[in-house]
This record gives sequence, C-alpha cells and structure tokens, in this order.
Amino acid sequence: MTRADWVHAARRTLVDEGVGQVKVAVLAEQLGVARSSFYWYFTDRDDLLAGLLDEWEAHNTAPLVERAERPAGSVAAALLQVFECWADPELFDAPLEFAVRDWARRDPTVRARLAAADSTRIDALAAMHRRFGDDRHRALVRARVHYHSQIGLYALGVSESDAERLRLLPAYLEVLTGAPADPAELAAFARMVRRLERRAPTARTPG
Repeated sequence: MTRADWVHAARRTLVDEGVGQVKVAVLAEQLGVARSSFYWYFTDRDDLLAGLLDEWEAHNTAPLVERAERPAGSVAAALLQVFECWADPELFDAPLEFAVRDWARRDPTVRARLAAADSTRIDALAAMHRRFGDDRHRALVRARVHYHSQIGLYALGVSESDAERLRLLPAYLEVLTGAPADPAELAAFARMVRRLERRAPTARTPG
C-alpha cells in the first residue's frame, strides 16, 4: 500500500460518487486495509483532498500545457499536438474534470484552484498562437474559443463517431487557426486515433 494507492482510490470515488464519499473509512474498505494505515501517508482528510487536486492537475493540466509548448512546424501542427489531449483519456480525463468542477461548485478553495487551472490552460493555448504570429488579442480569443468549446462539448455529452470527428477535423483546424492543415499531418493524427481505439474504446477525437 502506498500514498498513490489512496489517491487513486480517492480519484475513483470522486468520479463515481462525488467528493462527499471521499472518506477515510470508505477508501479503507475499498482498499481492504485498516483505517489507521491512512495516517502513514496523510495527516488528515484535507491532506488527501489536496493530493487529489494535485493528481487532477498533473493529469489534466500538465499534458495540455506541455503539448501547447512543444515545437511544431505550423500552427495547425501545434494544435494537433494539443488535440492529442482531447483524443486520449490518459492525457485528459473528462470524468475526473467534471467531478472536480462539480466539487468546485460547493468549495470556494477548489473553485479558485479550478479557475487558476482554466487560466493556465488558456494562457498556454494563447502563447502557442502568439508563437505563430497572432497578436495578443487574437491569440486569446482563439484560445478561449478552442478551450471553452471543447469543455462545452464534454459538458453537453456530445456523442459522435471518431470517423465523423476526423471528417470534420480539417474544418475545426482551419476555424481555430485560420490556416489549413497539411494532409500528411491529418493522416498522422488519424493513425494516432486508430491506435488509441485499439488500446481503449473510450479514447475520443476532438471537436
């Protein structure tokens, strides 16, 4: 048993049942360990909840920022790297995201942390657009449209086949960047999506 085991159990419970059920006794029963073992790794429940938020940021914010900062030959190629996060649940866990957003509605501390994460993500996307020539205002608007629309699609539970999403992908890229994507870049992205489909049926393409 490790600290990470407790955090992962808390993450599953947060997603499945909400933060109200993220309790030491509940998690100990799930893990099949004595409740007292919790205190080898955490001072109290608040310490666990802080670790849970760290886990969320490491999973849902860090990969997006890292991909937005990666070198790319064009703005469309740069955006496709960010789209990997929307396609791969190992890079962006939508159920976890909305469990945290629901938690934030009830907890002002979590709400502030969520607002900071949203700002960090949008700032990373805007900086990516600035690298490819957009002025500050246009870059910010492109970043907001991209980010808010993707989070909105998750929130609405929009369901489309990967084939349909890939069909629309060139149009999404042109709308969000003002430039067409290279067919070879689109083909490489489609191959990545197909690999994800074989690995996990929950992988989703963006848009």
